[in-house]
Amino acid sequence: MKLSRKPAPNERWKQILLEVGTQIANYAVILLLSLFVGALVIFMSGKDPIASYKAIWQGAFGNGIKFADTLDRSTVLMLSGLAAALAFRTNVINLGLEGQLYAGAFAAALVGFSVHGLPNYVHIPLALLAGAVMGGLWGVPVILLKLRWGITELVTTLMLNYIAIRFSEYLIAFPFRDPTAPMPGTPVLDATARLPKLVQGSVLNIGFIIALVMAFVVYWFLFRSKIGYEMRMVGYNKDFAAASGIPVNRSAILAMVLSGALVGLGGAAVITGFFGRFLGSFSSGYGWDGMMISLLAQNHPLGVIPASLFYAALANGALAMQSATGVPQTVVVMVKGATMFFVTVKVFATFFRRRFGKWLASTSDA
Repeated sequence: MKLSRKPAPNERWKQILLEVGTQIANYAVILLLSLFVGALVIFMSGKDPIASYKAIWQGAFGNGIKFADTLDRSTVLMLSGLAAALAFRTNVINLGLEGQLYAGAFAAALVGFSVHGLPNYVHIPLALLAGAVMGGLWGVPVILLKLRWGITELVTTLMLNYIAIRFSEYLIAFPFRDPTAPMPGTPVLDATARLPKLVQGSVLNIGFIIALVMAFVVYWFLFRSKIGYEMRMVGYNKDFAAASGIPVNRSAILAMVLSGALVGLGGAAVITGFFGRFLGSFSSGYGWDGMMISLLAQNHPLGVIPASLFYAALANGALAMQSATGVPQTVVVMVKGATMFFVTVKVFATFFRRRFGKWLASTSDA
């Protein structure tokens, strides 16, 4: 009879403790070092780093309304980060998130201002669905070109960004321009297409709840479903996955479409929840930020939640810092850059994992 070693009951919990402890310590050190880099730049420019960081905190979390506004800004960032994480997990390098964001945003706006007479419980889902569908469809030519002729998505997704942005600018400048608007933009969305507010006096709306739900849905899809498992296997090793009978092409197409749908939903949420109409250059680079958020979260859907909140807090706090202390918002960009540098180096994670592993081993021996 073949005997197998039964794992100790607490072995799994020790592994979880090792990983959680490693990541907490790793990101704590990364945050401190990144803030130090920003403080050094502020100090060298003749400003007070403590006052500057205090202004960032006050701008992002100073009171309930500011905290709610920070949560609202994290909505589109969270959905963009989830879009990037899902694509990157499948080794589909989707650099077209910004274009898919614009495509989804305009589709949602079109449904919002051109379809009338619907109740809000029909109009809102219809507008959000239009944004998700258009975002997903915008990336289909990219993945088909890759699968048919081997054209890398790095180039095609970048080019489609410019097409989506410039084409949407044409649409709001001519055929769909609201003549009463002071700047190029679509007509105002019907009230039935606007996302309900969650906090009185704040712009926070149910889009934030939708983004949170989608984070857990994407986590379940990637780590608890058969299709998600196949997509991750394709991301790990495409040749091995193909040899194992996993449909590689289907996984790549699905990754691009779902990634585009998520970021398109983000565009729809920011239009129906915040702006109320489609405006040119409404995005401050949400699609690009989504890629950075995904890398910061190590392409984990649940890690995208705190990473997007961190980015949203920096964005809202930077405005307050500049107005209160005169320190330019570019300092926040330096903090983001330093954070990404330390995350990609992975020196601290390796160090803490080794230290925690030795400590857990010593406690087991004892």
